[in-house]
Amino acid sequence: MKKKHGIIGLIIAAVFMTMSIFTASALAQTVKWRLVSVWPSYSAIFQSNTRLAKSIYELSGGRLQISVHPAGELVSSVAVFDTVSKGSAEMGVDYPSYWAGNNSAFDLLGSYPMIFSVRDFVNWYYHGNGKDLINDLYMKYNMRWYLMGAVGAASGIRSRVPIRSLADLKGKKIRMVGKASGYILQKVGAVQVMTAPAEIAQAIVAGTVDGVSFSNLGIDWSMGLGEVTKYCIGPGWNQPFSASGVIINKGAWDSLPADLRKIIEVAIGENDNFMTSLAQWDQTDWPEKFKSKGVQNFKWSEKDMKQVEEWTWEYILEEAKKNPDYEKIVTSMFQWQKGYRETRDFEAPYSLGRNLYTFPKLPGLK
Repeated sequence: MKKKHGIIGLIIAAVFMTMSIFTASALAQTVKWRLVSVWPSYSAIFQSNTRLAKSIYELSGGRLQISVHPAGELVSSVAVFDTVSKGSAEMGVDYPSYWAGNNSAFDLLGSYPMIFSVRDFVNWYYHGNGKDLINDLYMKYNMRWYLMGAVGAASGIRSRVPIRSLADLKGKKIRMVGKASGYILQKVGAVQVMTAPAEIAQAIVAGTVDGVSFSNLGIDWSMGLGEVTKYCIGPGWNQPFSASGVIINKGAWDSLPADLRKIIEVAIGENDNFMTSLAQWDQTDWPEKFKSKGVQNFKWSEKDMKQVEEWTWEYILEEAKKNPDYEKIVTSMFQWQKGYRETRDFEAPYSLGRNLYTFPKLPGLK
């Protein structure tokens, strides 16, 4: 009898030991990350951040838990790049053009005057070597980058005073992101002002700026711009597309098992598809809402648009001579535009985006 009890005891001990091994293994596989975002919590864009974290949690069965922090909660918008690069947070959501001070090539990726529509950018990213070129750039700063959502043309410049042409920009202080955009504003005698997203509406009210360019109708509305501006001129030649991405610290990424890496990639891809289409779908009600606030709309003339394109190409040629990263990426973008030109004409009037008036004489453009 004692022998039987001894065997049962050994079996029970073995079962408990096995359970403890599996429990320890499960606990060891639970990973907790922090995501810091450039977007404030009230921006319509921020919902894509929380949606992504939820998808990753569900797909991983709770093994990867990501806490999401809007701009200003842990770090400011401008600190997101360095925070993730240094590993103080494992993940971030960014707007690449904000990092043009680190490398002018980033200026091409958040949005850029005149080159791409949103569909052009998405096609180039997935199929035209864009993904590899962008990751090569971010890896210089210890990060990976994934497209998590792209938005169509920005509304344009929303202002306190009427602006009906490029000439009307002279002497105005305009909140607008990007070095190329700043070059064009300088050409017309305007002053570029850099204002964090959370401070844009305040800046208009305080008179720090005369006008602001931020994003599309729905996102502009979520930022309170319907309440503080009375005029808008568009479309946003400075932002014919806008892209937001997920940045991941290289060390954090390398520490993950292969299945969690795949889960992150799948979740980001699904989020990109959902949010890019939602950003376009969700534009139907906003024109009437802005009109209800007394906002008046104006359009840039074709003459003004051609002038902006000419100045943009002028800036591109200057910058491409200075920065090999910039030249490599911008040449790839124009190669897509040049290759698709005849097809886009053939597809008209159903084609997406536009054919360029001209092309800059980049040495690598075939």
